[in-house]
Amino acid sequence: MQRKTIIAGIMAVAVLILGACGNEGKSQSADSSAVQDTVSTEKESVPETLEGSDGGSGGMMTGVYPDGSTPTYSGEKLKLTVDGEEIIIAMYDNTAVDAFLERLPLENLSFFDLSGIEKPIQQPNEPFSLGDEEPGYAPIAGEMVIYRPWGNFTIFYGDFRHSDELVPLGKVESGLEILAGMEEDFTGTLEQME
Repeated sequence: MQRKTIIAGIMAVAVLILGACGNEGKSQSADSSAVQDTVSTEKESVPETLEGSDGGSGGMMTGVYPDGSTPTYSGEKLKLTVDGEEIIIAMYDNTAVDAFLERLPLENLSFFDLSGIEKPIQQPNEPFSLGDEEPGYAPIAGEMVIYRPWGNFTIFYGDFRHSDELVPLGKVESGLEILAGMEEDFTGTLEQME
């Protein structure tokens, strides 16, 4: 008898909790339009670096510098061609990018997979310049960065932690799935878009 009373008590508490959750869900859905209005208003005040200062980057997010700031877009775009498919990269506005653009076009770039998270090129004969940029960056998926010790660049297809050796160059705008899907080493051509 005592066991039945305990079970009945537990069931009553469960019914009360479920009922409260159901009511909370109704009140949340009634408030959803107010939340959406707030989100819309907040989105309008998002810094231009996150929305893309070139007006054509589609609001792409970026990684962060050690001080919490983010790169801005320059408006320059590159096209990486791999097996006849195009990957479009929106470039950032910094001195490393300026030096990088001077070396374009780059043909027969040899890419490989590293740690299941990035696609670097083989170490070049002439390292890529950092310009006046101080290394130190936490990249996210899609970002193209220079890796200072090797003097090469890599494109992350997964998020990565902060590294004192990275300088950001740009962000893949379209075609990241092409890079991520390459299981073997591959070659590509990188050129500036007109």
